[in-house]
Amino acid sequence: MFALDKFESVINAQVLQRGYSYFKNKAVEFLEENAQGTWTATVNGTEDYTVEVILSGKNITNQSCNCPYDGGPVCKHVVAVLYALREQAAKPSQKASKKQGKLAFEDILLNTDIEELRNFIRHQKQENRDFGEKFMLFFAEKDPGMDVEGKYESMVRQIVRHNSSRGFMDYRQTFSFSKEIRPVQHAAETALSKKNFLDAFLIGKVMCAEVMQLIQACDDSAANIGDVLSSGIQIFDSIAEAPTVGRELLSQLLDHLEKTLTDKVWFEYGDFGYALLQVAEKTAIKTEPERYLNLLDAMAKIHVGAYSDYKQEDFIIRKIRFYEIIGRPEEANKLIDANLDIVAVRRKEAQKAIATKDLARAKQLIEEGIRVAEGKNHLGTVNSWEEMLLDLARAAKDVTSERYFTKKFAFNQGGIDTKHYQAWKATFSTDEWPLVIEQHIQSVIAEEKTKPRKGIWDSPEHSLFLRLAPVFIQEAQWGRLLKVIPQNPAETHLAKVHPYLSKQYPAEMLAFYLKTLEILGENASSRRDYQHLADLMNMVKKDIEGSQPAIDGYAANLIQKYPRRPAMLEEMRKVVGR
Repeated sequence: MFALDKFESVINAQVLQRGYSYFKNKAVEFLEENAQGTWTATVNGTEDYTVEVILSGKNITNQSCNCPYDGGPVCKHVVAVLYALREQAAKPSQKASKKQGKLAFEDILLNTDIEELRNFIRHQKQENRDFGEKFMLFFAEKDPGMDVEGKYESMVRQIVRHNSSRGFMDYRQTFSFSKEIRPVQHAAETALSKKNFLDAFLIGKVMCAEVMQLIQACDDSAANIGDVLSSGIQIFDSIAEAPTVGRELLSQLLDHLEKTLTDKVWFEYGDFGYALLQVAEKTAIKTEPERYLNLLDAMAKIHVGAYSDYKQEDFIIRKIRFYEIIGRPEEANKLIDANLDIVAVRRKEAQKAIATKDLARAKQLIEEGIRVAEGKNHLGTVNSWEEMLLDLARAAKDVTSERYFTKKFAFNQGGIDTKHYQAWKATFSTDEWPLVIEQHIQSVIAEEKTKPRKGIWDSPEHSLFLRLAPVFIQEAQWGRLLKVIPQNPAETHLAKVHPYLSKQYPAEMLAFYLKTLEILGENASSRRDYQHLADLMNMVKKDIEGSQPAIDGYAANLIQKYPRRPAMLEEMRKVVGR
């Protein structure tokens, strides 16, 4: 919510400027209050867009536009309307409509009697078949004999045709489609609220079937079509979870899901197939559990071939969980034992063993998992198993193993993992730790001095900094941190130590920065480079005491050296303040 008279303060400046330009150029062609506080406008842009703004007093409580803009909550068309509304509010003597001398829509509606409205509707039906279809669908519940499924199927297909070009729906058209389909979604929500589950089911069937066809022939990069499809699946989910749904309808729902899921396309355009499987599980629990188990077996037979391993594993995991839910542990355990090569199955069993203090079995499961993962060269999986070995070591109070894994994880990625480093440190007493960390430091130094180098860039000086600087930071050994900085440091080296050494060793850090700035100054060749150089120089002046004369002197030197680089001159003059 924001105020109409202060909306400029909360809207992106560029959007605000473009919207104001639209307003000044009279792009707001129509502005009308349809109901108390609800304003509708037409804004002429690339095409005509419809904007709706809801006011509560002088506060904007909601706003929308059917343009495809997705760069923020407010587009330029809405901004143009906000300016028009504020101008309208400043003219209280005018009628609500922007069209001079005419009543607003709501005024005319309230002054029209029922027979006039009926005649108007009859006329519109004769003139416009679409209007008649929409009218019948909107008031479908008043006709108990209406073919709900057929009517909504016709409506959805009509909306698809209206928003497609030669059988394809582009990015922009998906926005208007998602808006026009809302009455269908609303009809399903209304049916659910009235516990009319059959109509809701029929509408859900139509939405899922038609929108799945659509998603295969559209640019859904804005996810509008996917959201509509998900809302269709949500209708099924609501039916499955409702406590008062009859068994017969649940059986119909399960029939439909079984048929739908035989089409592999539901697993090829997102997670829609898995969402339907979840609905099938909830439905089968209330009706016929065996049908869900059979469905999973059927899915496993359908999804074979390349890249199907994940799906096959998912079906097995779902089957194990379902056996456990319906109270058939023996069958679940049999399936678990046959599928311990699936990481998720083995991990769950290992976690269960740790929780029940069966540490020997947990260790066996984890170590076998590591061997399988190493055989497949799945290093990420190996790492996750080793994390479990760390949990196991802690549970077993195996300090030696805990130290091994916390140290390994602390230095696993070349830098340092603070959490595991501190966990490693915590396994030693305050008297023990200084010797332990010093031994680690000396082993790193010895290793870097003796190992073969991979190229001129792979210097012992650089490697020692990368490996030891994080340790010295953790241990607050600032003198040693200073000494490990390379003689010709890169900007990244200095950035890593700057927060710790700029105050402790100002003269030494300034000397390092002057070397780095000289290299950056020689290589700078664009406005962005010059701005970055100036920002770095200003940061040094701000953070390092006594650095201003040297930095200003270097800026002056660049001004003198490169008189034909106006962008550099401009940035360097900002540094020296002239």
